[in-house]
Amino acid sequence: MSYHIYTTPGIILSHWPLREADRIYAILTRDFGLVRASASGVRKESSKLRGALEPLSLSSISLVRGKEHWRITSAVLESKIPSVFAAPFSLLEKLVTGESPNPKLFDSVSTLIKSTQLPDDMFEPRLVSKILFHLGYLRESDLSLDKRGLIKAINKGLQASDLTT
Repeated sequence: MSYHIYTTPGIILSHWPLREADRIYAILTRDFGLVRASASGVRKESSKLRGALEPLSLSSISLVRGKEHWRITSAVLESKIPSVFAAPFSLLEKLVTGESPNPKLFDSVSTLIKSTQLPDDMFEPRLVSKILFHLGYLRESDLSLDKRGLIKAINKGLQASDLTT
């Protein structure tokens, strides 16, 4: 029985241990949305996948769809993501549900990752607002607000998402 291998860019959001040497990863992919995929033997020191699957990494990931879940067959690290992205990515993982492709969201987030040299005080509100906009919790006109207005719009969007309850 052969399986089709899908290769897609992905942002590693988080991981959990599985068995003795495996992990399950939450990955925001361009082509499949948020997927949870397992990687075998990745917790071993000798694992070739280990470096490309660290949280806060942008990687090219090859996946195989098994009977019950995705499995990671290979990964190539494209870039490490600064730790200032951790809080917005945690929110992203909570807001995105299921395997529903959203290439505009992925492209918007990855473009901001690649263009950010040194984050300013508007960095996090700008990233969170783009996430909420692409998920339908903000209007496009909200993206051009000043910091105070943007934070109010973000809070309103988060209330609409039911994450604050």
